[in-house]
Amino acid sequence: MRLQDKIKAIELRKQGYSYNEIKKIVPNLSKSTLSSWVKNVELSYSQKQRILSRVKNGLAKARIKGAWANKIKSKIRIKNISQEAQKEFAKLAKKSLFLIGMSLYWAEGSKKNRRFEFINSDPEMISLMMRWLREICQIRNDQIIIRIYIHEFYKNENCEKFWAEITGLSLDNFASTVYKPTPHLIKRNKDYKGCCRIEVRGSELFWKVMAWQKLIINL
Repeated sequence: MRLQDKIKAIELRKQGYSYNEIKKIVPNLSKSTLSSWVKNVELSYSQKQRILSRVKNGLAKARIKGAWANKIKSKIRIKNISQEAQKEFAKLAKKSLFLIGMSLYWAEGSKKNRRFEFINSDPEMISLMMRWLREICQIRNDQIIIRIYIHEFYKNENCEKFWAEITGLSLDNFASTVYKPTPHLIKRNKDYKGCCRIEVRGSELFWKVMAWQKLIINL
């Protein structure tokens, strides 16, 4: 029986069939056994191209299938987060801090990266947003990343330390500062410490905020 299978496998390989195609035709055949049977079979250029094409098509189909599966998982996850946000909304909407924080984010927050990002140069506004994150959203310090954007001639003024005190965070929470070039040679505002961007890791808070915004519209 195995001899007939071997002959069949060799014939198929000579016709340019791939290993997977042969295994579908010849049952109960391991890849190692098949490899030993057909190792001496020389394929033409066109046969090699055919196999390569089918492999590429198979990988493309696998990627598309995987992408769709991930998209479905993402939609389910966002739906669950939104439902949880709806459950929390009635209680949170009674708190003035919740509404203030939502208003600030609605006006100044970034919505393009599908994660919570808020940037401003006003220390009091940054301090208030940090309070909102901690008290309303229950965000831990280790979930927060801070990045400072500032002109180059402020480089030696230790602005990171200033914003660390404002946010109540360690410098370990800070990503590399972005220094912006400027044509000005004179510091117009001695108190200026750059713009502070608050980012919350992951996308859960972003989708909660999006759900809360829709509910606020209908208040």
